[in-house]
Amino acid sequence: MRKFKGYLREDGSVGIRNHILVLPMVICANSVVEAIGREYPDIITIPHVYGCTFDPISNEEITDVFIGLGNNPNVASVLLVSLGCETINLDEVYEGIKGSGKPVEKVIIQDCGGTVKAIEKSRKIVENFKELAKDTKVVEAPLSDLIVGTECGASDSYSGLSANPVVGYVCDKFVDQGATAILTEVTEFVGAEDILAEQCANEEVAKELLDMVKETEGNLARVGHSDIVDISPGNIAGGLTTIEEKSLGCIKKGGNSPIQEVLKHGERPTKKGLVAMDAPGHDVESMTAMAAGGAHLIYFTTGRGTPTGFPIVPVIKVSSNTETYMNMNDNIDINTGEVIEGKKSIAQVGEELFDYTLKVVDGEETKSEKLGCREFAIRRRGVDVCIL
Repeated sequence: MRKFKGYLREDGSVGIRNHILVLPMVICANSVVEAIGREYPDIITIPHVYGCTFDPISNEEITDVFIGLGNNPNVASVLLVSLGCETINLDEVYEGIKGSGKPVEKVIIQDCGGTVKAIEKSRKIVENFKELAKDTKVVEAPLSDLIVGTECGASDSYSGLSANPVVGYVCDKFVDQGATAILTEVTEFVGAEDILAEQCANEEVAKELLDMVKETEGNLARVGHSDIVDISPGNIAGGLTTIEEKSLGCIKKGGNSPIQEVLKHGERPTKKGLVAMDAPGHDVESMTAMAAGGAHLIYFTTGRGTPTGFPIVPVIKVSSNTETYMNMNDNIDINTGEVIEGKKSIAQVGEELFDYTLKVVDGEETKSEKLGCREFAIRRRGVDVCIL
C-alpha cells in the first residue's frame, strides 16, 4: 500500500500541510486578522462577512463550519479572534477545536481594549504557534488516511467527457487504497439522482441521498423562476443546455465506487470510500463544506477556467479542454483536453493526475497555493434577512 509523509495531530489524523490558522469569529474582527496576515504572510488568515445573525439555523451551521475548519488535519494551531458580542458563541467554537488536542487560543477585542492591543496579543500567540509548528511530528501514513474533495466550476460541455471522468478515475484509485472521496454540489445532482441512487451501497443510503436531493429541489423552488437558478450564463456559453446535462457531468467526478454514506453539510466522514455531502453548487461554499468535513485536498474541474483556491486545502485545477488550459495556464495544474482530442485515454490522464496528486500530498504547491488564492464563503441555510 502506498504511503505519504504528513503531520501527525493529537487526534490521530495526519495533515499534508502544517498551517497556522487565524480565524475571525465575526466580520467586525477582520481588521485585527488582516493586520496579522500582513505581518505574517506565511500563516493562513480568513477574513469573512459572517458571525452575527439572529437566525439560529445559520448560527449553528457557521459554528459547525468554524469548528470543522479548525479541526481539519492540515491545520496545526488556531487563533480565534472575537469582537466580543457576536451571535456566534466563541467558547463553543473554542471547545470544539480544543477537543482535537491541537493548540487553540482566543483574543477578544473588546476585552483587550481595542484593535491595537488585540493585534499585540495576537502577535504573541502567533509567534508561539510558529515555534510549536516547528516541532510537529512528521510521520509516514497510508493513503487510506486521506480525504479528497471534488468540485466543478465554470463547467462547459466537455467537463462531463474529460475532466470529471478523469477525476472520477483518480477517486476510484484512492478508494481502492482505502481512502475517502467526497462528492457534493447537490444542486448538480438534480436530474441524475436516480443514477446516484443505483450507485449507493444499500437502500438506506439511496433513500438518504434521494431525500437530500428532494429537499434541495424544494428549496430551489422557493426561490422562484430564474434563468440562472440551475445553470449559469458561463455554463450556457460553454455549451451546456440543461441542469440534467450539467448534472450528468458533475456526478462523474465521484467515479464508480459505491456511495457509502450521506453526510450533512461540513460533516466528517465516518466511513471509507465514496461519500456524498449536502453542500451547494456554489464553488467556494462547496469547498468550505468539504474542508470543514476534513478534506485534505480538493480537485476542481473547470471548462472555462477559474483562479479559485481555498485557504487551508490545496486545490488542484483540472481543465476540460486544451484551449482553456493554454489560456489560463497560470491557474490550471492539469489538462485533460487530450482526452477530447483522442490523444490519450481517461485512464492515461488519470494516472498523470494521480501522480501529480501524490506530489501535492508530499508538499508540492498547486498553482492556486502559489498565487495565494484563498477564497472563502459559507452557505446561508436559514432566514435570509433578519431585522432587529
